[in-house]
Amino acid sequence: MDKRIFRFDFVISFTLLVVSLFMLGGVGLVSAQSIPKLEICNGKDDNGDGVVDENVTCDHYLSYLLDKSIQPLKVTLRDQFIGPTDFTLNLIERLLNPVRKLHAGLAFNPKRPDLHYLAYRLQPPTPFVFAPQTVIIENQFENRSILVTKPRSLLVPTGKRKIGIPIENLLAKLSPVLANKFIATIVPPIPQDANHYLCYDVEPYDIAEGVTLRDQFQDRSFQVIRALYLCNPAEKTYNGKVSEIVDRENHLMCYEVVPHNPINQKVVTHDQFGIRSQTPVRTEELCLPTKKTHPTCTRPNEDGTAAVFDHDSKYQNTGGQFIVIQPSLATTGLSADGTLMSTPETVVTRTATPAAGEMYTFETEMLSLSLAGGGVKNIPVQGEIHTQPRTPGNPVQSLDTDMFRLQGQLPVGDPDFDLLRITAGAGFGLPSPGHTTLTQLPDGNWNVDSFFDITYRIDFVGRPGGPYAGMSDSVVGTVRMQDTCSNRQK
Repeated sequence: MDKRIFRFDFVISFTLLVVSLFMLGGVGLVSAQSIPKLEICNGKDDNGDGVVDENVTCDHYLSYLLDKSIQPLKVTLRDQFIGPTDFTLNLIERLLNPVRKLHAGLAFNPKRPDLHYLAYRLQPPTPFVFAPQTVIIENQFENRSILVTKPRSLLVPTGKRKIGIPIENLLAKLSPVLANKFIATIVPPIPQDANHYLCYDVEPYDIAEGVTLRDQFQDRSFQVIRALYLCNPAEKTYNGKVSEIVDRENHLMCYEVVPHNPINQKVVTHDQFGIRSQTPVRTEELCLPTKKTHPTCTRPNEDGTAAVFDHDSKYQNTGGQFIVIQPSLATTGLSADGTLMSTPETVVTRTATPAAGEMYTFETEMLSLSLAGGGVKNIPVQGEIHTQPRTPGNPVQSLDTDMFRLQGQLPVGDPDFDLLRITAGAGFGLPSPGHTTLTQLPDGNWNVDSFFDITYRIDFVGRPGGPYAGMSDSVVGTVRMQDTCSNRQK
């Protein structure tokens, strides 16, 4: 064979392959995969991909009492709880050192040993009203709901160095040239690309954990005894300069530790507000990387647990889209967003018990497909959900669930399709596993976090005279459906 013809054929084939993959791309390929669970910093492989604590921040901090008064500073702060709000900083309350933590046989070493924090006590504007917030936290110590009560302090990225001389007095005596040289050689730089955190008091509660901590000042064992603060990533504006949020997912949960070990070490700190000599007095808290979520779905308490699926359940695709017509070189395909929700005719039957594992069957649910090209197709569906056993009374109940069966068909008379049918679930050879976490809230009700990774098959036949006339196919894919709470409290 002529090598030029072979190269030409290869280039054409490769080009067609690339074009096909591109057209299948974001929708077709992604939707055919199960969406992994998010990782948290806990020394475990949460998403099952063989990598522990993947792409999460795992730096821990040990805080030390300072309580140093300063000239008032004006800043504007914004986070997930409050819009832009003016605060006054009037006290440096804590120094936070990155720390190596040993707990439950696992070691966590700081990845950014240069990144320290100063905690500045906040004075809110007058008047200022903060509505307490219920949130769910998850870290290496616990998974539970907490009540956030009011803003307390701002954590500012800070450089720190041990030094035994009063830095402010020395700088005041030097010429600007000598002062700059001294700063360049002695004073640590301000860490870059780091979050600021707005810390809130929480309704305190006791906790018992033993940890071993090592930083620049000490290496010893502590007891974690009480939860005190939750720190949100925050945007800070000072003198017209905006410090953006770098990592929106990582929060800090701070716990009191004992003993309150005396330190009395001289250090110099450098942050956006200036260079200062500091004297940490004693150990105060350990701050852990933490995942925070807001309760979105609430259901009433039923003998120490709650229903996993009910008439108010509403599931929306959050990972991938339904593929009605697979893209190809001849067509752009047709995708859809899907909502699974109850109708006035829906019947939900719940059998067995939570302790043994339940079965929910439903009839006349509605799978509403919002087509990418416009239009909505409402498909009545029937289904069956199985749940893993759980222990009523536990404050957090985490259980696997299974969309064992889901099937429905578009009613006769649609102008676009003679047939549009969806089939899903392990009962049809299309595994659709899911997971539900029930977390009890302070009022006794339950937050419900539920999803299914639904593997589906869509069979269609285009209607003569319609846009898909002469077309028919079966498409298989996977899409994540998340409970979004149709009628319950947001």
